[in-house]
Amino acid sequence: MELKSKNFIALITLFIVVGCGFKSGKSLSLNSKSGTEANAEKQNILFIAIDDLRPMISSYGETQMVTPNIDRLASEGIQFNNAFTNIAVCGASRASIMTGIRPSYRRFNDYTSRASTDVPNAVTLNQLFKENGYETISYGKIYHHPDDNKEHWTEMDNGSKQNDYQDLNSIAKRLNGELGSHGKKGPVIEYPDVSDYSYNDGKVTKKAINKLRELKTSNKPFFMALGYVAPHLPFIQPKKYWDLYNHESIELAKNGYQPENAPYISMASQHYSSELRNMYLDIPKKGNLNDELSRNLVHGYYASVSYMDALIGEVIQSLDDLGLRENTTIVLWSDHGFFLGEHGMWCKHSTFYEAIKIPLIISSSKYKNNQTTQSMTELVDIYPTLCDIAQLDAPDYLHGMSLIPVLTNPEKILKTEIYTRYKEGEAVVDIDYSYTEFYRDGQYLGNMLYNLNTDSEQNTNISKEPSAAALVVKYKEKLKIMRDKVDKDPIQ
Repeated sequence: MELKSKNFIALITLFIVVGCGFKSGKSLSLNSKSGTEANAEKQNILFIAIDDLRPMISSYGETQMVTPNIDRLASEGIQFNNAFTNIAVCGASRASIMTGIRPSYRRFNDYTSRASTDVPNAVTLNQLFKENGYETISYGKIYHHPDDNKEHWTEMDNGSKQNDYQDLNSIAKRLNGELGSHGKKGPVIEYPDVSDYSYNDGKVTKKAINKLRELKTSNKPFFMALGYVAPHLPFIQPKKYWDLYNHESIELAKNGYQPENAPYISMASQHYSSELRNMYLDIPKKGNLNDELSRNLVHGYYASVSYMDALIGEVIQSLDDLGLRENTTIVLWSDHGFFLGEHGMWCKHSTFYEAIKIPLIISSSKYKNNQTTQSMTELVDIYPTLCDIAQLDAPDYLHGMSLIPVLTNPEKILKTEIYTRYKEGEAVVDIDYSYTEFYRDGQYLGNMLYNLNTDSEQNTNISKEPSAAALVVKYKEKLKIMRDKVDKDPIQ
């Protein structure tokens, strides 16, 4: 009788445990879904980072460049027409994206910035996904510094940097996998008749496709970060992409002059295209570039973008072919924009539109496709958005806002202004105006205000005009409020 009583109690206990397991979904062998099935339901993430890409592609209404694959991705997702970087330099921008924390004069302020150094207690994006059971894969350039937070990737291959500076035999050395010494001047443009896989971007593409085939059979959810260096300087690509363009028909910037009334610090003092002028052959140290050299650079930029576009197309096609697309969210973004001679400037490192406006496309079967949104968006918004898409708990200190309301309803205006900066300059931008103030060591150095409705190219600074006095007061206060927020340590 005692034995029967114990068996009865054990049986009741088993029913309680099983019942609790079904209710919580945490039971293992007795759960209604296997671990493999539960993993298969998790949303995969393909996180495509592009270096120096401005929204000059066809889907954004610009027809100069050949970008069929990015255009297709835009038609299969939602394109953000007013997306901006929070700082126009790669090291700082990428550290900001991967932590979800805004740059300030205290942190993430130049290319040397590191997430692990500037905000050591932050939970980085790859760390969050790894700790939630995802395989985290990094191929190519994601963080600016390959060893930054490398322990939070389950697999990583930064490859050889195709933008290392070379000597005069740089083409042969790059194709042979040899790297020249940093600081040696080399050609700024290359287009040898080689395959797409001769350069590092092609190699990481092939590796990503092979990894996707492996992931197809593993049933483990993945966060794959795929970082393309193109179109970063030097402009290198196989010859067939150079040949896509008629050199003589390439148009140069119409406003290759300094904006009227712009403060000195906004131009030569803060931005003198050093990344171009100090590192490559045949580039003059000072002064405007002549038309032929400018046309060569623009041609090289276009060709590099088309090369990168073709590689991205291969990865997305592999997702489709492997049947992974339905359960994978694709996020394509650039760390900042790029000058192509506007205001006489090249590269980035500024708060002008060419440096801060970026492409951003999110494609997911969970949300609408072939849509655009005019809502203002910042790169710090990506982190909380991916948390919501993957149904992961986001850290409570993130500075961005989840874009899920916009993905659900592209007509939704989630933000009406964004905040960005570069070293001495910090700016607030909305649909109507762009306002920047410059400080050095706490000393005010000047400001600039552009009416984007009447002066979209930002050719005339109106901050000193009497009619703009009230606007300057308004945007100065906006900057002060934002400055007070971002200067604080986000993780107390």
